[in-house]
Amino acid sequence: MPFAAIDFGTSNSTVGILQHGAPLLLQPNPGHSTAPTAVFFPFEKNAPTHFGHAAVQAYLAEDPGRFMRGLKGVLGSSLFAETTQGRNQRLNFSTIIATYLQWLLAAATQHLGQAPTHLALGRPVHFHTQDLAADALAETQLRSVVQSLGIHHLALVPEPLAAAYHYESTLTQNQCVLVVDIGGGTTDLTAIRLGPSHAGSANRAADILATHGLRLGGTDIDKLFAMAHVMPLFGLGSALTGAAGEKGLTVPAAYYHMLTTWHRIHRLYEKEQLAEVRTVEREAAEPAKLARLIRLLSHHHGHRLMFTVEDSKIALSENAQTTLALTWLEQNLALPLTQTQLESAIEGWRSNLAAAIAETLARANLTAAQLSAVFLTGGPSAMPLVQTTVRQQLPATPLIQGDQLTSVGHGLTLAASRLFAPA
Repeated sequence: MPFAAIDFGTSNSTVGILQHGAPLLLQPNPGHSTAPTAVFFPFEKNAPTHFGHAAVQAYLAEDPGRFMRGLKGVLGSSLFAETTQGRNQRLNFSTIIATYLQWLLAAATQHLGQAPTHLALGRPVHFHTQDLAADALAETQLRSVVQSLGIHHLALVPEPLAAAYHYESTLTQNQCVLVVDIGGGTTDLTAIRLGPSHAGSANRAADILATHGLRLGGTDIDKLFAMAHVMPLFGLGSALTGAAGEKGLTVPAAYYHMLTTWHRIHRLYEKEQLAEVRTVEREAAEPAKLARLIRLLSHHHGHRLMFTVEDSKIALSENAQTTLALTWLEQNLALPLTQTQLESAIEGWRSNLAAAIAETLARANLTAAQLSAVFLTGGPSAMPLVQTTVRQQLPATPLIQGDQLTSVGHGLTLAASRLFAPA
């Protein structure tokens, strides 16, 4: 039976198959085994839709069209049923997500010589941490999207378990491991027994000591950093004048929350939202900042701004300071940023991660001394501030850094082979 494995991530995704008994991550964008979870719908009639790296390139080249990123974030929310302009028609997110997953599956079809009938698809421990109904709805929505693609044999595999399978493939002796998978939108933790004595079992329920998951990821770091230090350039916190000013009101923060949330940025480009921001500009005590925001949105540069914020975050992972250059928007506009500012902005994020580690160990009834290793994966896991947080919780436990963007994809392919390959 032809099968494939997809790690559908908030920021990046992979698609894998088994080749010669080993996982192979395919390259839906030539030269890249990971693809940004992004779609670009050109407005030009008959122009092809772009996916992954090609979608990002088309957007940054300012081709006319609608750019979407962070698609996974709408699962479990009312946004899933909402529509946005794509080419010459309005599309709902169900269709957009299906289009993206179909593009990944096409790469598997090309290598397998036939379309996959069975799919292992990664899922976070929780799509939504505090809302069980939204969490269940997200899974239902994801299943319905996959079913619409003609795949009726679907296994949803927890992403930290998939990462554990990848790490386990490197072990020569048994270990008790805490897997910490920090993705773009969620952080998932699993305490699990791994090693040669366990790897042959198809059902690993007895080996899983505890799981925990938070809606806490790398995009939240970007959002916190941007809200604290970048959005004030565009009017966040700016006072309103007139009667509104007398009441101590400021420019609505909702605009900036949307601007720093990947799957909601496109809403600000719509005529009604722009008209509303222009109304606020007339009442702003600092109208130049609102004019800057309007210019950003009028040119559909909100996504580009968040790409720039993301780049600055990465730069500050290795450097004490950097400069966020916005000269593409306004001549001489640049903002010095420091590692200290980043650390301050995400202090609460780091506290939540530390608490999640402690909670997972408590659920597993484990002490730090009983752990053989911490296996870290996911893009943000390589950040020094993140690794410092983990080390502070588990100072004596060896920390193993996995492949940031591919560990889950490799593990999902191993899971698919165990679930679907003929005995």
